[in-house]
Amino acid sequence: MASVSYAQESPEQGPVIYESPTIKNLSQLYWSLSKFKPDENGKIDDIYIDNFLFINECSLYQEFSDNEFEWVNIRESARNFLEENKSGFPLRFEYTQPLRLAEYDLESQTFDVWEPYKINGIRRFEILAEDLFEDICNQPAKYAIEGYPKGLFAEMNRPFTLETIKTPPEIAETYIKEKMRGVTVTPRRKEEKYNLRDAYLVMKIRFFSYQEEVRSIDYVKLTKVLAVLEGYEIYGDQNKAMLLFSENFKRRKKHSNMEEELKKRYQERLKKQMEKKKKGLLRKKSE
Repeated sequence: MASVSYAQESPEQGPVIYESPTIKNLSQLYWSLSKFKPDENGKIDDIYIDNFLFINECSLYQEFSDNEFEWVNIRESARNFLEENKSGFPLRFEYTQPLRLAEYDLESQTFDVWEPYKINGIRRFEILAEDLFEDICNQPAKYAIEGYPKGLFAEMNRPFTLETIKTPPEIAETYIKEKMRGVTVTPRRKEEKYNLRDAYLVMKIRFFSYQEEVRSIDYVKLTKVLAVLEGYEIYGDQNKAMLLFSENFKRRKKHSNMEEELKKRYQERLKKQMEKKKKGLLRKKSE
């Protein structure tokens, strides 16, 4: 049975920072979203504390985890630290997705996104950790870490569509010339030209609710979360130096009822699941 929880966001102070989705940062997000629930004695399972230290404090874990006398004190200190500091862990992340651009229209001053890369009304995104294939604390990357999936299944507050990109002509011209730099043979087919025009969509996302653990189509374990798309940027290079377009939903729209609607919908669904489970238990008892 899934246990839904919502993050209590602190008032913003200073510039907003969007973290990269690394395994370490995701582990902190799970605490920020109160993913881990206490048992009937009010205590969160030790394994989730231990694995947080395994991810975030490798040297400490390697030195003391085999010594029960030392480790019990370290674990309890970590438990207290997490409870006191989880509200300060990151909720905002940026997710980068590669694109390819097609023709630039001088009249409308827009690039077409090449057809295979167009995004049309998508609300659900799989966001995998950038270091998914790297070993963690000498543990091979292929092994899972209990309680800490290495990716997210994010449901956005709004459908996202990206078919064209508004770009000023002078920036578009610089971008096109840059993509042709070093190309000795002019592409004759459009597909060859478009394949040279790499670009990078950077989505600015705030997560606000943990839902449950799910599996992707490839059977990879993911954490299902609800999220708000606060804006996005499109760059003409992987180093994010050439900005082609940006949009900030956060500035444009101060308040939205979408989060409350999503919360209500999931709460109703989970309530029905709970009622169904109770009826099943009562039926078994009567038999």
